[in-house]
Amino acid sequence: MIRKKLIPICIALAVCAVSMPISVKGAGIITDTNYVSQQPQIYDNIKFEVITDNSAPEALTKVIDTYKGTEGFVYYLDSTSNNLYVAVMSGEKPTGGYSIKVDSVKDADGKANILVKETNPDKNALVNQMVTYPYTIIKTQVSSPNVSVKNSSGKVYDLIGDKKGDGNLIIGSSFILGQLKNIYKTNDFIFLEIQNENNESELFYVNNNDEWKNKIKDLKLNSNVSVQYALGTPQKYNEKSAFPLSKINLPVDINCLKDKNWQDLKSYSNVSQNKQWTICFNQQLKEENVNDLNVYVTDSNGNIIPTAVRLLEDKKSISITPYKPYELGKNYYIFITNKINGTDNSALKGFRMNFQIMDSFIIK
Repeated sequence: MIRKKLIPICIALAVCAVSMPISVKGAGIITDTNYVSQQPQIYDNIKFEVITDNSAPEALTKVIDTYKGTEGFVYYLDSTSNNLYVAVMSGEKPTGGYSIKVDSVKDADGKANILVKETNPDKNALVNQMVTYPYTIIKTQVSSPNVSVKNSSGKVYDLIGDKKGDGNLIIGSSFILGQLKNIYKTNDFIFLEIQNENNESELFYVNNNDEWKNKIKDLKLNSNVSVQYALGTPQKYNEKSAFPLSKINLPVDINCLKDKNWQDLKSYSNVSQNKQWTICFNQQLKEENVNDLNVYVTDSNGNIIPTAVRLLEDKKSISITPYKPYELGKNYYIFITNKINGTDNSALKGFRMNFQIMDSFIIK
């Protein structure tokens, strides 16, 4: 019996909108946000209020800053106040003069249906000749964060985030690299203190249950780790806020970056910070084999860089998307293990691909 060898046959580069750093924003990139009346409005018994960034939770504004170039919506549920914050974004626009606003929020069997209106500039209007990112934020109260967004033409806006295996969407995922400095326990939660790359202390929490106890039992203090977390409802420990932890990874053996146990694919340079990679194979893949254990990204020190890994509709392609922009000028590696095709045959090599992020932005 002849077994076909599974190999990547193409690598497509899907370029997402780049999230500009603060210094570039200051150079003239304008956020064209259309804020309408600040007074509460009532539509079909759901009251909502349009708010500014300053009135929105910091967790939500961080997500907006990361994904503002993408059309869609994100939300944040404050479990303490039951306030639901929803940001609807038009995506990147070539000039000023574009805007978006919420016309109504309607209750349909416990689901908040949000109707928005987008406005384009008149042909003869004088507008800023700069890239803009129109969005609007509302605050409301609903029984559950079950939200849909569409405009008057029926266009549906997608919830931005990472689709997990159970079908739930986790919005606002991000990560940090650092050292594990301490572990604290309460009756309900386990808190992990991480010292980040700027020597600042950050807290993250998980539920105090057997599953998480087993996952973290081998962690040692002062170990280098990468922490993936959701910008969801924070918990407090000693008056300090902690975000919910999704996953914690130890670095891979740095020797795997150069050893001969992997088959090297073409390397790339001058890559965008928000690059989404699409890798095509010559056979269909099984969805259960396409995960962040069999496909992962590391930096040049072996630190795992959390990414969203998805099997695309053709079943022969996977996409790899970073949870936050890669760092300028740094080298990264994509690893695809031989288990991607459902085999444990150690004689088959996995694949490795090196790419380098651009050194700087060119502002015209």
